[in-house]
Amino acid sequence: MNAPLDRIRIVGIDHIQLDVADIEESQAFYARVFGFEVKEVGIRAFTRWMIIGADRALYLCMHEYAEGRGVKNDGLEITHFGILVEDFDHVLAQLRDHGVKLLPDYEVQYHSSRSVYFLDPNGYKIEISEKYGGGIEDARRTMCQ
Repeated sequence: MNAPLDRIRIVGIDHIQLDVADIEESQAFYARVFGFEVKEVGIRAFTRWMIIGADRALYLCMHEYAEGRGVKNDGLEITHFGILVEDFDHVLAQLRDHGVKLLPDYEVQYHSSRSVYFLDPNGYKIEISEKYGGGIEDARRTMCQ
């Protein structure tokens, strides 16, 4: 259980998910400063979300919660970061073999990609992704978790 995992072959940082106070203001800022384009938008439960970024460079998944909902610690935060790996099935098997607790306890299937989530010892949520941006370039449709 304490033996090290085989070295996970990371392809790169996939995305960063942010809580934002104003999704349009945030989108305008990132478009102006970095040239990020809107990839997808949607609403789920009490959350408006938007994926922006530069293809194959970085995506930001932004969440704007309805007033009084979802924002923790009376402030905004980075909710998780996603890592794109070379061999998703191998990494998933290693995580399970080494007793890493997945949240939820199964892989999440998106339109053209799979992901798993777990916490580091400090409580930071990490997402391991099979395809960059959850396959957004293939499917042009995804959701941030």
